[in-house]
Amino acid sequence: MKTRKIIINILGGVIMVSALIFVVESCKKDSTAVTPAATSPVYAYDATNYGKTNAQWAAEWWKWNLQFDCVHFPLRDTTGAYANQNQSGSVFFLSGRRGHTLSVTVPAGVSLFLPLITFESDYPCASDTSSHPAPGESVEHFLTTMTQANVAAMDQLSLTIDGDSIAHVNNFKVLSPLFTMTANADLAGCYDDCLNGSLQSFVGGGYFFMLRPLSKGTHTIHRVGGASALFPFLYDITYHITQQ
Repeated sequence: MKTRKIIINILGGVIMVSALIFVVESCKKDSTAVTPAATSPVYAYDATNYGKTNAQWAAEWWKWNLQFDCVHFPLRDTTGAYANQNQSGSVFFLSGRRGHTLSVTVPAGVSLFLPLITFESDYPCASDTSSHPAPGESVEHFLTTMTQANVAAMDQLSLTIDGDSIAHVNNFKVLSPLFTMTANADLAGCYDDCLNGSLQSFVGGGYFFMLRPLSKGTHTIHRVGGASALFPFLYDITYHITQQ
């Protein structure tokens, strides 16, 4: 058990927490879980889609967000203007700033991948050189423990697609594998001052969903996520999707 001064970055919000004691909780699945039927708009939480699990796609989602500078940062997008940057392949990532409605045009036949709420931990931290793994502790364990503790506080979760609520959203909790990347150094000024433009290690976590390709036309997706033990507000974002 350790304490750490940390900047918590949950979907673009920045909250200073000093000497926060992290209590690790296991990522247990809801005992009432049911696997979504083939007619459900979301794939099952434990499915492998397009060659990756939801946990692996969560890492890819974070990599996509962290490549951009502050002006083009998807987590700060309030309109959908930055939604189509560097998107390719069968999976289309949705991001955005809390409290806003985004209009997004999506290529035909792709699946949407999005969180309700998410958190990432990174190492080393340029602004906090005193925080590091304990002797003998791996970087992966250090970051996973930190991420898992914050994910454990996430609650007030809901996902609605075209007016229909997705059931058992608590089962879609994931922790990504450790991944490395060089995040855009500009993000130190608007998102996370740990980022310095050098190669760093990351672990992301939260509640993530892979949607089946939507039918051609317009759709509305409403996502809500909170962590009431950490902050009083919700990450409430609406997407107006035009599926080509």
